[in-house]
Amino acid sequence: MKIQEIIIQFVNEELLNFTLEVAPDDNLLVDDMIDSIGMLRLVMFLEETYGLKIPHEDLIIENFRTVDVIAGYLQQRGVK
Repeated sequence: MKIQEIIIQFVNEELLNFTLEVAPDDNLLVDDMIDSIGMLRLVMFLEETYGLKIPHEDLIIENFRTVDVIAGYLQQRGVK
């Protein structure tokens, strides 16, 4: 499964409870899809799933705006 698919599945199932369907280019923060607690849950999920620690300085909107952006960030960190 691709990184984007894994993130989308987690967001749809765990954060949105299937009330919405997130697309790879949906702005997760501006469109109020995910609140701050949801973002923390997403970061914890990413860290556990991919065995990495996301530094506090990387927890910025530019790295977590959309699923595609998150996947790009993870790929830069070496996730395949």
